Amino acid sequence: MTTREDLLLEEWKMASELHRHEDNLTWNRFSYFVTLTGVLLPIFGALALQTDVAIALTARFASLLVAFFGATTSVAWTLMQIRSKLYHQYRVAQARSAEKRLLVNGERVLTIYEANIDQQALIRVHPVLRKIIFLGTHNMIIFFSGLVTIIWIILFVIGLSPIGTWV
Repeated sequence: MTTREDLLLEEWKMASELHRHEDNLTWNRFSYFVTLTGVLLPIFGALALQTDVAIALTARFASLLVAFFGATTSVAWTLMQIRSKLYHQYRVAQARSAEKRLLVNGERVLTIYEANIDQQALIRVHPVLRKIIFLGTHNMIIFFSGLVTIIWIILFVIGLSPIGTWV
């Protein structure tokens, strides 16, 4: 017969597995979008620097499309990362809740998702650097993807400028 503790342990395991899975998805998305940006930027640069008058207008139009596609995918990346962060926080809270409720003989048996991490004990560096380190992977990736979005928007605006001002 399944006991309350067994059910709580299963709830904790599921939340923990989904938390780790979300972390893996975060890094997979990061790799995918950084690679995509790394491919699109040289294409944009090659098109934007075309000096041949015969293909300048076509190259300009193509560079605008590349910049628009880069900006669109970067916005999607940022939104996915924000959603991923919220989902990650939800799964950690779910695992933490199960930990607090899972008692054996009246005592807690799991403290893996304990909320009070002693940052001083974990890493001994300057307090400002420690805050940056503990800012969180999700926040740094959200910042990075937002920065990439801004760069693509700037490149798109540059692409709209008159041809004579490009080179």
